[in-house]
Amino acid sequence: MKQAFSILLLFLSSLCSVLHAKVIICVNQIGYNTGSSKDAIIVSEYGDSFNQKFEIINQSNHQSVFQGIIKKEGAFTEWGKKSYYSIDFSALKTAGKFYIKIIAADSIHSPVFEIGENLLAQKTLPALMHYFRNQRANTPQELGQDKNVLLYGSAKTVDLTGGWCDASGDVSKYFSHLSYANFFSPQQIPLVTWSLIDASEKMPELLGKLKLTDSIRDEAVYGADYLLKSLSEEGYFYMIVFSYFNKDPKARRVVGLHANSVTTDEYQCAFREGGGMAIAALARISGWSMLGKNQRTNYLAGAKRAYEHLKINNLKYCDDGKENIIDNYCALMAVSELFKVTKDEYY
Repeated sequence: MKQAFSILLLFLSSLCSVLHAKVIICVNQIGYNTGSSKDAIIVSEYGDSFNQKFEIINQSNHQSVFQGIIKKEGAFTEWGKKSYYSIDFSALKTAGKFYIKIIAADSIHSPVFEIGENLLAQKTLPALMHYFRNQRANTPQELGQDKNVLLYGSAKTVDLTGGWCDASGDVSKYFSHLSYANFFSPQQIPLVTWSLIDASEKMPELLGKLKLTDSIRDEAVYGADYLLKSLSEEGYFYMIVFSYFNKDPKARRVVGLHANSVTTDEYQCAFREGGGMAIAALARISGWSMLGKNQRTNYLAGAKRAYEHLKINNLKYCDDGKENIIDNYCALMAVSELFKVTKDEYY
């Protein structure tokens, strides 16, 4: 009898382990802000077996603090024979550490997660600043080559030291790398620079609490310096310093890109290809009173000169020869920032 009971316990234990392995509750393991939406996803291999309730358990005392209904979302055969369910606990605004439990299946619960005030910013901003600092194109090899980097199809060189590398596997530097797509134009270095400036101005209290005020300002100025350096004598911004995915720094060129990384001499930025956001960033940072007068003057002068050039020449730089709504929005960002800093009705 004891042997039979032991076998039964072993069987049930194994069954619970299999069940647990085939049902996963996915939560945001970074955490959730107290006042924001809060969702989790159940991934199950058991079909329609979870049309039931869930509860949120406080990790410190294992007491239930919230209950709700699990909502079926359907199956996606492209992801295997699994069913998906959503859990919404946005109404829970208590700070602390919790986990989710399916009421009818006590052994199934999520990893522990945290809810807190400005939690996402507190956990991610230091990591983001560390990331951008480490993405600077400032190795001796990069600085040496970018000091006199060749323009594609030309013997002319320009100084484009600075900026951020695009990714760990691509040490190129982009204003936009999909200009040929026309309606899908990422605003890489210009938008990062503008966002750093904007964040620095909009959340000084939080940045001060996280001891990131100096870091974010320093990174914003670093980005602005690269934007200004990328402004050509003619008044357009150089779009890309391309590595050709080659570890040899001497391979680097200033280029435009077509599909499949085909390089061209179309390296002039249109409004939608980083030009508009670069103007916006330079104009915005020129209003920073903590910077030196000459530095601020140079930023603003660069923004004005680039705007005047693109007003006349933008169509030449659009890959399909047509302006679209992205040009409009990026040009609007440019003139909005120019107007805010100059108060000149011309803009």
